[in-house]
Amino acid sequence: MNTLEFPTTTKTLRQRLGEGRIPVQDGLRYAALLAEALRKLHDDGRVHGSITPDAVALTAEGLDLLPAVPGIVRVTAYTAPEVAADHKPADARSDIFSFGAVVFEMLTGRRAFEGETDSAIAESLCGAPAPPSGSPAVDRLLAGCLGKDPGTRWQRIQKVQLELKLLTAASRRASAAPAPARGSTVSDAAFREEMAQFEARVNAKLQAHEQAGVEIQRSAGEAVNSLRAQLSALGEQLSAAQEQVGRESDVGPAIEAAGERIAAHAQRGIDSLSERITFLEQNPATPSEPLAAQVETGLENLREQLTELHNHVAADMHEFELNLKAQSGAIDSARTAMAQTDDLVERVVEALESLQSTVLEQSEDRVLALN
Repeated sequence: MNTLEFPTTTKTLRQRLGEGRIPVQDGLRYAALLAEALRKLHDDGRVHGSITPDAVALTAEGLDLLPAVPGIVRVTAYTAPEVAADHKPADARSDIFSFGAVVFEMLTGRRAFEGETDSAIAESLCGAPAPPSGSPAVDRLLAGCLGKDPGTRWQRIQKVQLELKLLTAASRRASAAPAPARGSTVSDAAFREEMAQFEARVNAKLQAHEQAGVEIQRSAGEAVNSLRAQLSALGEQLSAAQEQVGRESDVGPAIEAAGERIAAHAQRGIDSLSERITFLEQNPATPSEPLAAQVETGLENLREQLTELHNHVAADMHEFELNLKAQSGAIDSARTAMAQTDDLVERVVEALESLQSTVLEQSEDRVLALN
């Protein structure tokens, strides 16, 4: 069969397997659709944890991966060994194991792991190796999925998709060949070498992207630490400025006291002048002290008192001006600190946006490299 024929009505993969063995091309196409559904799930940071033929729905449009039933954990012939025996939570590698067990059954018509009871199934999953499928190319695909240790499996479903594409291309080419040629061994070897080179290039790109991701994270960490240090320094400056502004309640009484002192000096000068005038009125000029001399003496005394009053008032006004300047400086310092804080916040937002854009671009490049 060269084209995939989807059912006209929805049925599970289990129901389809009950109808008989699935042709190789159809099985590979179903496997590719299931791998794509898993990729979308894993890209969203989720795992399925219960992939079985019952969880795969074949529709007229393609294939749907039905969601797992929450709260129900049951050991099946498709459960990863670490989940079945060690009761570890399922992860992406566990889904890859279940995917391999389902694909094995689709391509061979039999289960990779058998058992009459749950304990027997768990023992087979953890101890028995997967039986050969009859095709070295299929066995190579499944070997990367059905490893007992999660660390020996392919760590990303994208790697499975790549192997599926290569296997599908080889299967189509083999089915299109009229008869095996004498040089088929050489062709297969060349094709395998080409596959190895292509895989090496893909792995190199993946490693480069991973290294770039590590560098981005390191640079981002340094940038965030630097921004935090600047924020801390500005926070201290702002606190000092606010503390200085908070002394405004002390500046007000000081200004009021200076005003009272100015008024007191002026009042004393006026009182002194009034007393001098009263004295002159009550003590008229005598022959020994002409009136002009008394007036001259009184004016001189008044000049001295006015000069003293001027000096006191000037000193009080100078203190008043200093208090005003201190208050104005504190307010300006607070305003400057607030402006610097606003600028720094804007730089933080710009840096985070730039970091997000870079990470998204790296993720898109990585997906393109895988596809």
